Amino acid sequence: MKERLIIIFVAIIAGLFITTAGFFIYQSTKDQNDTPIEKKASTVTPQPNQDKAGGIFVRVAEPNDESLTTKRTLVIKGSTNPENLIVVSTNIEDVQAKPTQEGNFSVSIDIDAGANPVITRAIAPDGSWTQDIRTITYSTEEF
Repeated sequence: MKERLIIIFVAIIAGLFITTAGFFIYQSTKDQNDTPIEKKASTVTPQPNQDKAGGIFVRVAEPNDESLTTKRTLVIKGSTNPENLIVVSTNIEDVQAKPTQEGNFSVSIDIDAGANPVITRAIAPDGSWTQDIRTITYSTEEF
């Protein structure tokens, strides 16, 4: 009985050693691509010649990009074509709104602590869309 336990123990140790060696050999032969992946965020803004009668656009008046706030709830204000649907998205929630007849909108939305991308999309009835991306930082720290 004692010999069987010793043989089992030696077999387990040998199996672990062989498996570890095989893993390291496999990892050394893998092609490693160490180039970093670049994330690109794009902000689509309307062209100056676009007006309320032509083309889809969204203009966000408040808040400013890269702004700092001590309030957890933001009010996003702006304008677009009156027939568009507005969708404002953060890390926490998505809120839909319909602009007034003049094309103005105002949406309240909650944000997380730290930096928050706030994406405001205008979606036309035909399905085309444009967006405005702003980063708003929420902090309760005293500066």
